[in-house]
Amino acid sequence: MSVKIRLKRIGRKHKPIYHIVVSDSRSPRDGKFIEKLGTYNPHIDPPSIVLKMENSVSWLMRGAQPTDTVRSIFSKNGVLLKKHLLEGVKKGALTIEECQKKFDTWYKKYKI
Repeated sequence: MSVKIRLKRIGRKHKPIYHIVVSDSRSPRDGKFIEKLGTYNPHIDPPSIVLKMENSVSWLMRGAQPTDTVRSIFSKNGVLLKKHLLEGVKKGALTIEECQKKFDTWYKKYKI
């Protein structure tokens, strides 16, 4: 079974809000899903993004493939960086403390 991390559309007509969900790639866009990872509201300035960081990283480490839009959201929120650093820990290039320190410095620099 191929697992995707993608957007599930909810909300009114012309005012969509999206849930970021993990689902089977064969299920329809607004169909059944495995787990909800967060929400994305593009209609406010700046867009509102609420994520469960640890669950998102966990699914990426298990091999779930994000869609292009979700990949962009994850990149802006540091989920892909966290996954990259944890891969380095798994291979022995970093310790968990170094990983957390690098992520914290990135978070302070690029997140408000």
